[in-house]
Amino acid sequence: MVSAFTCASLVSGCAQVISGVPTTVGGYSTTDVAGLPAADGPSGPKDGAPQAPLPVEGTDNGEMDKIARNAVADVDAYWAEAFPDAFRGKKFEPLKRLISYDSGAPGGPLCGQSTAGMVNAFYCPSEDLVAWDRGTLLPQLNNSFGPLAVVTVLAHEMGHAVQNRAGTAGPNDPVIVLEQQADCYTGAYFRHVAEGSSQYFQVSTGSGLNEVMGVLNYIRDSPGTSDFTGSNAHGTAFDRVSAFQYGFSDGPQRCAKMTNQEVTQRTTLFQNWKPAQQETELPIDDKSLRAVEDSLHAVFRDTGVEPPEIVAEPKTCSGRQPTSPASYCPETNTISLNVPELRKIATPPSKSSQSTGYGDFAAYAQVASRYALSVQKAAGYALDDESAGLRTACMVGAWSGLLVEDPIGQRNPVGKLRIVPQDIDEGVSALLGDESLISANVNGDQVPVGFARVEAFRVGVQEGLSPCTTKYGD
Repeated sequence: MVSAFTCASLVSGCAQVISGVPTTVGGYSTTDVAGLPAADGPSGPKDGAPQAPLPVEGTDNGEMDKIARNAVADVDAYWAEAFPDAFRGKKFEPLKRLISYDSGAPGGPLCGQSTAGMVNAFYCPSEDLVAWDRGTLLPQLNNSFGPLAVVTVLAHEMGHAVQNRAGTAGPNDPVIVLEQQADCYTGAYFRHVAEGSSQYFQVSTGSGLNEVMGVLNYIRDSPGTSDFTGSNAHGTAFDRVSAFQYGFSDGPQRCAKMTNQEVTQRTTLFQNWKPAQQETELPIDDKSLRAVEDSLHAVFRDTGVEPPEIVAEPKTCSGRQPTSPASYCPETNTISLNVPELRKIATPPSKSSQSTGYGDFAAYAQVASRYALSVQKAAGYALDDESAGLRTACMVGAWSGLLVEDPIGQRNPVGKLRIVPQDIDEGVSALLGDESLISANVNGDQVPVGFARVEAFRVGVQEGLSPCTTKYGD
């Protein structure tokens, strides 16, 4: 995995937050998910759910096609109800064709392509069909993430049918606009499932939504392989999860507002990133730690708080258990680090490594999270509750957003340290994991709901430091 957490020359000018669409005004809670109770529970096909009667061409009537057929039927039922309210009374027309194929079998023509070797699921507007590969793609998704991964991908493809019927994307819009809308429509559908309104599926607002967002994280675009004008751009993990959350929280009407201008303003899949900008991992060593410390000082300087001391070794703190890989001691305003543990987090998985890490940025974000606690302490906030975890995730996001420099010049970074989209994606991956300090309080207790963790981080990236206390100030 290439990265881009690099040092660059100083860029002059005032700090600016990344442009974006503000989230809902008001406070946030760790006990609900966009107004729904936050809870774990069963996720996947409902026990005793019927088999949908939809006709599917080419089906083998196996388990994958059963899930796929029910997914399309359920998404179709949702849009039959939601579409008129969202789009001025228009009726949602069912798809003309559903097609199952095996990419490992001899191919036949489908929407101008051969299905041989086509490991994919897609919507074909010219023939108004949704097709899926039951031979390779759906089993891979099911084995890696569970049956809701299959539902997620097909809800996304149905989202393209929605935008085609609603006319929410223009003929000259980049592909990423269409993809962001489809991810958003996927979020709107999963709100319906989370509310218990689905005939076929259920999803918990805790680990269940984590798994769904994890699918979008997994099938993200890799920075450097495409840009937001590319013919196959879907967005980074941050972009895709953000779009999903907008749909889940605000409904289909929010998705229709994802215009070329809006997506261009907030995307992290920047145009014209060069490979040289993405080849360097920042090692976990004294020089890099000083660079990160300087960056944190620069971003939080305007708060007027006294910077904490950062020491590259574990230190005791009276009456407190250490948190790994970084601990904050409020009594001494000191951050102490476990460097070997940081290096584990900085080592992403590879073919030759079974590492459970995420990358260099994810490691340094742990350090930034403890720095954020020192800022909160100086402002008089409690450090040991779940709100502290949300404020922390938001502040780490704000720090991240203020390190971004993009080639089209919309963002004005602070200090010398720079990050690129892959780094922000590492933060999203860590936040969707079971253990991370990025959204944890001083005792290392992580905010229990992944949706809330990612949302707080996203608010910081897109809106800067101000909402971290105004929205998470309780």
